[in-house]
Amino acid sequence: MKKIIYFYILPFVSLIFLMSACTKDFEEMNTDPNLPVEVPLANHLAGAIVNFDGGNMAMSDGSITISTRYVGQRWGAAYNPTVNNTFQSITSSDWGSYYHTLNDLNVIIKKATESEAYNMVAAALTYRAEITQIYTDRFGEMPYLEAALAAEGILRPAYNDQPSIYKEIISDLKKAADYFKAGYTDKIGAVEPLFHGDVRKWQKYCNSLRLRVAARISNVDEASAKKIISEVLGNPNDYPITSGWRDAAEITYGGQGTNWEVGYWYWMNLLEHSGPTYYLIDMLKAFNDPRLERICSPAPGPLANGIVEYRGTTEIGRSPDFTIPQMSYFNKNYYVVNGTTGPNIHLRHSEVCFNKAEFYLRGLYTGGDAAAEAAYKEGVYSSMKEMSIMVDGTPQIADAVIDAYLANPVTAWGGTTQEKLEKIWKQKWIAMCFMENEPWAEMRRTDVPNWGIARGSFYAGHNRDPFRLPYPSEEERMNSENSKQYFERQYAGDYLWGKQLWWDTRTGVH
Repeated sequence: MKKIIYFYILPFVSLIFLMSACTKDFEEMNTDPNLPVEVPLANHLAGAIVNFDGGNMAMSDGSITISTRYVGQRWGAAYNPTVNNTFQSITSSDWGSYYHTLNDLNVIIKKATESEAYNMVAAALTYRAEITQIYTDRFGEMPYLEAALAAEGILRPAYNDQPSIYKEIISDLKKAADYFKAGYTDKIGAVEPLFHGDVRKWQKYCNSLRLRVAARISNVDEASAKKIISEVLGNPNDYPITSGWRDAAEITYGGQGTNWEVGYWYWMNLLEHSGPTYYLIDMLKAFNDPRLERICSPAPGPLANGIVEYRGTTEIGRSPDFTIPQMSYFNKNYYVVNGTTGPNIHLRHSEVCFNKAEFYLRGLYTGGDAAAEAAYKEGVYSSMKEMSIMVDGTPQIADAVIDAYLANPVTAWGGTTQEKLEKIWKQKWIAMCFMENEPWAEMRRTDVPNWGIARGSFYAGHNRDPFRLPYPSEEERMNSENSKQYFERQYAGDYLWGKQLWWDTRTGVH
């Protein structure tokens, strides 16, 4: 009887295994490898970076572009200054792109932590900190700690003030820096567009951003700023920063068919929509700056006595000083690098150098005047090299030319502490040309360069450009219970100017 049972059971068990194998094969055969159920973390990070970069890092948002003072318009008489081409509100899609990216990064951090992929965690923390600083520096108070938590039932997130948000930014960068310091071996993935998976470059980027944060808060929270600066500059092996002008965090896009991702290059250059302002050109001319011909092209038209002329326009409307055909444009030989229409600049070594120069000079870190001078000169040198990458192979600005520039009394190191600081900040502004967020933030922090209100502004009664951007109208409707007090304050004052941000300590500005 046992044998009979045995022989009946054996085929039955075999049939079960056969069916199981068939089911497994069936699932494998019907799974599309091109439509994965879960996106690989490397691809997810790359997508998050591009999503934010394309809409937020190019010099294409009118309200911010005007405040940086680099770009002027070439409108004809049919496009006189109006509310539509002066200071204007940021669009809801830009506001939404931040929160979409924030949600992606939160997911990446959670999944990478669960899989103990700590380099990936560090990269996502670093990028989350960068984009959060950009947005709180645009808007001030905003939803953060409860943001991107719809899956947990929080559909109307509370607002956080800037000190609280900056505390989170500092924490993210510190965590990331320590993960990088630990020397984990997991891959970030070559598909990401900033450093193509180079962990060492991500580490330098993270710690360099820490110095950016320290500079921003140094006037309102000096103790925290000093702590960050001391840890980073005092431990170069554990917390390395950029070490040369080739250490740049930039993203480029293909030159054809991707123009919408880098609107600045498309609208303002490829179509000659706009050109450099007289603020930029006149400063470069006053300094006898060799970067002028690298950044800008000569004005067209007949030459006076054979002299090449550069002419900038106003950032609003058109300059009353000359007709449109007489204005300069940006030098396409500079920005069309290897057939691309970029770069979108996140950070360059020159910025790091100028931050260090300020720290030394202000006594935020030991080194004094000698260290400040060395960092200032390295910043100028790095910017000269960064700004002279020419697609046609034109040699970069020579070291001897840079030395002569630094010997010019206008740009040479010297003067009072305040005069030296202003030299640092002016050179930093020049070095940040073609960036969008950081120049505006630094101009509000330092009040350098200071040109007052933009010429041609549609709005009277101000002596500086706007302090922040207005919230998008959708936020008032969709999150009214939390945003109400901020919109009421915004409407009670000047809608477009708002109030000064937490770290903006300037006096007598309105």
